[in-house]
Amino acid sequence: MNAAAWGFTTFFICAAAVLCARYFFFTKMRSSRSALTTSNEYRSLTDEYRRLSDMAITANEHVDLRLTDLSVRVEELKDQLDQVQRILKEVE
Repeated sequence: MNAAAWGFTTFFICAAAVLCARYFFFTKMRSSRSALTTSNEYRSLTDEYRRLSDMAITANEHVDLRLTDLSVRVEELKDQLDQVQRILKEVE
């Protein structure tokens, strides 16, 4: 065999090894993904995530309601303070 034949053979063997390695890697990756999506642990984690996200939304809404309530109370206190100042000016 001459050098060109050896080079072609070596290239062919290397290319076949790389293609086989990629095939086995992607096959294993695909099977691990399918195993993850079919497991009960994955489903329970997604349910827990949904529950926590609902709680976070509820907490944000609760904080918004409390802030609105506090701003209304502050406005009422400002009005009362203005009334007291008017009364004090009248008394002077």
